[in-house]
Amino acid sequence: MTKKLGAWIMGHRLLVMVLVLAATAFFAWQIPRVRIESPTIDLFPSSHPYVETFKKYSDVFGGASRVVIQLEVKQGTIFNLPVLEKIRRITKELELIPGVNNYQVLSLAQRKVKELKVDAERGFRAVPVMWPEVPRTQVGIENLRRRVHANRRIHGTLVSLDDKATLIVAGFFEKDLDPLQVYRRIEQIVSREVDDNTELQVIGRPILLGTIMNQYGQLLWLFTATALSILLVLFLYFRDFWRVTVPVLTALLSAVWGLGFLGLLGLNFDPLVIVVPFIISARALSHSVQLIERFTEELAASGDKVEAARATFNGLFKPGLLGIVTDAAGVLLVLTTPIPLLRKLALMGGFWVLSIIVSDLIFNPVLLSFLPVSALGRRRRRSASERLLGVVSTWCLGRRRWVVLGLAGILFAVGFVFASRLVIGDVHPGTPMLWPDSRYNRDTQRIASRFRNTEEFTVVVEGESRDAIKNPAVLRMMEAFQRHLESIPEVGSTSSLVDLLPGIISILHGSDPRWELIPNDPRESGFFLEMIYSSSEPGDLVRYVTIDSQNANITAYLKDHRGETLRRVVAHARQFIDEHPVKGARLRLAGGYGGLLAAINEEVARHQATVTVLAFGIILLLCSLAYRSLVAGLLFLLPLLVSNYLTYALMGARHIGLDVNALPVVALGVGLGVDYGLYIVERIREEFARSGDVAGSIRVALTTAGKAVLFTASTMVFGVIFWAFSFLRFQADMGLLLAFWMVMSMLGGLVLLPTVISLVKPRFIFGR
Repeated sequence: MTKKLGAWIMGHRLLVMVLVLAATAFFAWQIPRVRIESPTIDLFPSSHPYVETFKKYSDVFGGASRVVIQLEVKQGTIFNLPVLEKIRRITKELELIPGVNNYQVLSLAQRKVKELKVDAERGFRAVPVMWPEVPRTQVGIENLRRRVHANRRIHGTLVSLDDKATLIVAGFFEKDLDPLQVYRRIEQIVSREVDDNTELQVIGRPILLGTIMNQYGQLLWLFTATALSILLVLFLYFRDFWRVTVPVLTALLSAVWGLGFLGLLGLNFDPLVIVVPFIISARALSHSVQLIERFTEELAASGDKVEAARATFNGLFKPGLLGIVTDAAGVLLVLTTPIPLLRKLALMGGFWVLSIIVSDLIFNPVLLSFLPVSALGRRRRRSASERLLGVVSTWCLGRRRWVVLGLAGILFAVGFVFASRLVIGDVHPGTPMLWPDSRYNRDTQRIASRFRNTEEFTVVVEGESRDAIKNPAVLRMMEAFQRHLESIPEVGSTSSLVDLLPGIISILHGSDPRWELIPNDPRESGFFLEMIYSSSEPGDLVRYVTIDSQNANITAYLKDHRGETLRRVVAHARQFIDEHPVKGARLRLAGGYGGLLAAINEEVARHQATVTVLAFGIILLLCSLAYRSLVAGLLFLLPLLVSNYLTYALMGARHIGLDVNALPVVALGVGLGVDYGLYIVERIREEFARSGDVAGSIRVALTTAGKAVLFTASTMVFGVIFWAFSFLRFQADMGLLLAFWMVMSMLGGLVLLPTVISLVKPRFIFGR
């Protein structure tokens, strides 16, 4: 079948080339339709219960896109006129940023930040602490300080306990959010308000995304440097224009198909996952180098470039096709995750990988057959790599192979142990996307040192009917739930409508602390809640309760959003929900940025093992079917298991968390290197069919197909060195993982697989 296909392709070379170039032109025409953007909602699993809760109530209680600004003074306290004026100006300017939810802006200068008062003339009322004007006298400022200190909902939450810092918070609508615009507008505000005595720290998801988007130019330079370094290595290896040009052209062709397919579907490309296209391009380059090396051998033997191209196709189409299909299967398995970003990536990546069948296995031999013989007929001896691989072959044969197998077993055991330390979600406070000493992470640490309420995890109290929240049983359940969450160190504080009620009752009883309670009578609780509503301005209570009192919001402020923190909080919340049901209402997890991250982590944890097991299963199945031998499938799987577990071990040792950004890299990496083994095994089969010598066929395979494996893996490792200089820690970490993964896959294909073959002597290679 392969020979017939090869004969047809070479018999219709011009037609094949025209068809491929026409299809490439079509996909190139689609590329301008690709939108370069990072929609926040794409990161969250749309069918997860937490995300469903978030989408249902985000317009009511606020979303996950929140910016937190800390204003901190070096000398004195914030209670002086210039600083208070700054707070007011920053608050006003935040309200003017496009996309801001003005009901979710919070600061000392906001009308909704109030204290409760009661007097004989005006009765109960809620009075803004610093609105509409800033106190301009020392007496007024001192009075403000005393009022802040007396208010537990402000002091320690909005103003630091040492009075040296205050928070200004702004929530943004999720729809049509432009993080880059938000980042740049807030940077302008910060640059105007910072002075010798005032520092501003800014965090929040819009700021994080804006920071990354603002540095896209650096990413472009890094990938340009990577591409140029790969070109340099190709030239130093081949020292030939066409041998360098052909792999680059075929890699570019597959890239055009992949990106064009994305445009054809009308999907966006998220720059945060640019690592994946690089891996796919590396696979395309690897297949192309194998084809060129084989073509050079065949051309030297026959002197006929068309015959050499046909022989190259016949010899490498089967292992190449099998390697590409297994790679594509690994990517397409990511479609099983309900995260839109990963599904889009899987569609693009799967098609992109499959396009390598056309760009490399079909177009590459055709293109080579058209090039001048003088350009390709020179076959130079590369003694260094051949001598190295000759030494490698001695370790795969004879008694030394037991040393190789022993080392592989030890490494697998070590990898298995350390892989158990792999953490789902963020490992460190702040963001793993940026380096620990980045401004964003330094700001996160500075704010966390004074406040423990920067990470929101919200729980909705969903009532069955109107006024459900006025039920004393529901109110007491809310209070008990808050105390339950506050009992673990991961939660700094909580807030809800319930926090207002005991204070009002106490004030109406002469501020007697014994009256800080929730009434037992529904009429009393309803009366006091209506008193709160009537004394509030529009928007004051929007983050606490709906207008009809059917639903309410409880916010837990977490110390960080590490994966372990979120799992502990979720487990603690679920325990309470299971043990304390209440008639007329239920608690629904979870909103806020913490709730959405918890949803992502749960889906990644649920699907990571599934994707990995299925990927291994597909590799086992396809390889077994291709060679009609279960032993073949197990043989190809063995080095992959070792390299994958060692990579997981590296992630655990380096504290690289498995999150939504790393999952597609891991899915691709499962099959990374299977083609190395396929090309070597196929060459062993060919050489054994000629010579009948087991040891000799292994040596020849290593010094021919193995030479291309050694070169392509080394080239990719050299290329990702530049990623270590990226401002994105995530990119540097992925570069390290890819380099390690490629080295392990190369060693698996060059050392472990031939060693096992020499020991087992499987029938699918050597016959009976």
